[in-house]
Amino acid sequence: MTITIRDVAEKAGVAPSTVSRVIADSPSISEKTKKKVRQVMQALHYIPNTSAQNLARSHSQTIGIVLPKDSDAFYQNPFFPTVLRGINDEAAKHDYSILLSTGNTNEDRMQHVQQMVLGHQVEGLIFLYALQEDPLIDFALANHFPMIVIGSPDNIHVNSVDNYNEEIAREATEHLINQGCQHLLWVGGDPTQRFIQLREQGFREVLTKYQLEITEDQLINDVEFLPYEGYQLAKRLTETNAPFDGIVVADQLIARGIREYFAYHPTLTAPKLITFKSYQQERHGNPLRESYINLKSQKLGSHSVSLLFDIMRLNQPDNEEERIIHDYIKSSLITEEETASAETMNPDL
Repeated sequence: MTITIRDVAEKAGVAPSTVSRVIADSPSISEKTKKKVRQVMQALHYIPNTSAQNLARSHSQTIGIVLPKDSDAFYQNPFFPTVLRGINDEAAKHDYSILLSTGNTNEDRMQHVQQMVLGHQVEGLIFLYALQEDPLIDFALANHFPMIVIGSPDNIHVNSVDNYNEEIAREATEHLINQGCQHLLWVGGDPTQRFIQLREQGFREVLTKYQLEITEDQLINDVEFLPYEGYQLAKRLTETNAPFDGIVVADQLIARGIREYFAYHPTLTAPKLITFKSYQQERHGNPLRESYINLKSQKLGSHSVSLLFDIMRLNQPDNEEERIIHDYIKSSLITEEETASAETMNPDL
């Protein structure tokens, strides 16, 4: 049997509203009454429902974090713990907590988001991915719920913060060309991810600019974001004598697998490789002459929280101001010379 505030009030001989004020430690209630009510609460094993109290105040002090579909690639990818660190650090500064939501199926994920929004469990949502025609984002939009996407959603009416994906892909591709590469490969991954689409577009633009050949064989988008996939891809390319001297890799896990393949086969000529990493880190003597783009993912996370608070403020009923936020975090190119001399990992660099 569930014990309610009414049960406590009846046993203590006070009104239910008095019990509520005792739970809130209201100064309007005498210490004598507080002591009596708390003794009854203890005797009845009554535990206040803090979620219900927050609901009554419409103030949960919680931000919902919507993660991608549960997968090995998610748990292994350094992007997610790095961006979550930024989110958690910034939320804690404002005495907010975070509530994570994921699932194995789209139905599970939708149910979790509906519970957070309709159950008033959170005050705003941060999506850690951007897909085309995402029903979860559509649901939040339909409910006029404060949210922001870390990524580049295909809907211009969705608040977002991201890197300049086309620009960083152009920068990465030009860097390899300036290093002497003439036969370049693009290794993307999930083609439904907007950042993959935008980075591939940047890659194509640079090859067109330098009048370099672009064939379908140079565009690889059928690999998962896992080191094993990168290893097998490098194996397949070398066994078929694919003519390439530089690779632009959209995801650092795939790049790790490619590096490992050439580390295990030192007699092979390793191509130049450039990828996109969540933070600047120490070089570990890998055989590839490697440069990379530092995405500064921790800053992406912390900035998303700051923007979400702005969105929540703008979302107040008495606020007539309405605007969509599209913001960007500037990344940085880390050259192979800088990589070789780096000694420490610093997510904020």
